Amino acid sequence: MIRRYGLLLAIFYLGPLIFLAGCSSDDPAPVEKDETPPEIAGHFPALNETDVSRIGPYWIAFSEPMDAAAVEAGLVFTPGFACNLFWSGDTLYITPTALLNPGAAYSIVIDGASEDLAGNALGADYAIPFTTTTTNDYLAPEITGTVPADGAADVNGIAVIEISFNEPMNQSSAEGAVQSFPPLHDTWFEWESLTMKVHHAVLPSDSLITVTVGTGAMDLSGNHLAASHVFSFRTRDDDARPYLVSASPSNDASSVPTDLSQVVLTFSEPMDMNSFEMPYECVDARFNQLVREEPSFSPDYSIITVPLARPLLPGCTYWIRFFNVTDGAGNVIDPNPTPYQFTAAGNQTLYPIINDAAWYYRWREGGEATRLITDFNQQGGTFDEVRLSGMGSIEEKVHLRKTSAAIQHLGRSEYEDGVFEMSMIWDDPIPYLKLPIDSYIGSSWAFATIGTINDTTSIDLSGTVEIEPIRVDLVSDELRGTFKSCCIHHLRVEYTISVKGIPVDSGSNHQIMWLAPGVGPVQIIFSDAGGTDTLNVTDWNM
Repeated sequence: MIRRYGLLLAIFYLGPLIFLAGCSSDDPAPVEKDETPPEIAGHFPALNETDVSRIGPYWIAFSEPMDAAAVEAGLVFTPGFACNLFWSGDTLYITPTALLNPGAAYSIVIDGASEDLAGNALGADYAIPFTTTTTNDYLAPEITGTVPADGAADVNGIAVIEISFNEPMNQSSAEGAVQSFPPLHDTWFEWESLTMKVHHAVLPSDSLITVTVGTGAMDLSGNHLAASHVFSFRTRDDDARPYLVSASPSNDASSVPTDLSQVVLTFSEPMDMNSFEMPYECVDARFNQLVREEPSFSPDYSIITVPLARPLLPGCTYWIRFFNVTDGAGNVIDPNPTPYQFTAAGNQTLYPIINDAAWYYRWREGGEATRLITDFNQQGGTFDEVRLSGMGSIEEKVHLRKTSAAIQHLGRSEYEDGVFEMSMIWDDPIPYLKLPIDSYIGSSWAFATIGTINDTTSIDLSGTVEIEPIRVDLVSDELRGTFKSCCIHHLRVEYTISVKGIPVDSGSNHQIMWLAPGVGPVQIIFSDAGGTDTLNVTDWNM
């Protein structure tokens, strides 16, 4: 599936103005940097105000747009109370979710480190002390408006239902009091100060929808609605199939900058956001790895913006197949599936070698492991693959060297709980991978070498390396997607260990690696006489 944080606001770029001959050649005035600290423009309650409502909402107005996360992170309530935070323009609304104590002294402090969007800090803490009223509230709450309004027509089937009250509500009671005919499905609630938003699955096309808010809804003082509130609206009659109008990057775009910050998809009409949860086979696992935040939808749900948290992998093609995605009336996308893809700038590799690059794996049998590239010497080509346990201790170092023709296996070092035990260095390096890998798909080659363990112990190795003659797709549960066109690498080894020239042990190993474009090893299977272990990649950082 595309995690519901998967998708994509058009990016507009205004390049530098070019003045042709005969036009003014004056340079445009430079844009002044905002260096003015923000200020508190107003607030409720007033400083040291008494007889203040125990239910709010309280508000703080700033002189300019603020970094919401920075402001919210620095808020301190003394004594503490649970609340919802909601921004409307430059004003922050603070709505308690339970009654404050009567006749009690409270304080709201805005941290002086709170910043505007240009990074200018408020400069000093700002405290708003106040004292709550002792008067009890016996008035019934009221509903001040709904969206859609009663009697509305041509309503999109995925339009969020909004119910606004005249005072803060006991949220669970209000949510539990909402009923509709026909019933709403997959509902979830969101509060913006005094407004309850009801999200739901797509409603049936051209249908009368009746919503009732029952008298079970009560305010924070326990006062119930005096009477049930009923409103109705009719959904849009829509049998047109939606389609992908445009995208940024555009469909089939190439040489996309690797520092791409977002992907934007624009559809011909409002879409059902829940329908984007598609089978794993329809989503590039590498694309899902980029996404760490929820997508944002335009107000009419026709534009989806997906923020990307990681750089693109050079030369890789990122793809999605929009399968069974529907509009707000339930019409399936045309064509179904609709393909979308773009290719990053740079050269793709099946075996990335980057200093300090890290891959994170999960053993199929349980537990975690990490693979690191360390000590990569650009001139000599040598580097180590370090494997760490889930606890972070070194388990193994594989010593390798990259040449123009191959990646050579030079030997390995073993550790026990992070403590070095022994090293094995091959007399003749093993051609672990021949380069470029794509040129050797369908090829195999043999090797034989001797390794030195210590003054008395040696190991004889022989075996084959094979690159399977086909490309395969690997479906990843860990990343909820598919690695397309993986190359499968087989390393088969027979070994004999000798002490003072006398064989004391022998056996065989078989390692299978799935190499995904741009990522490298995404699945590794180790097989020997003791059984089979499998590592599946869950994340990477390079």
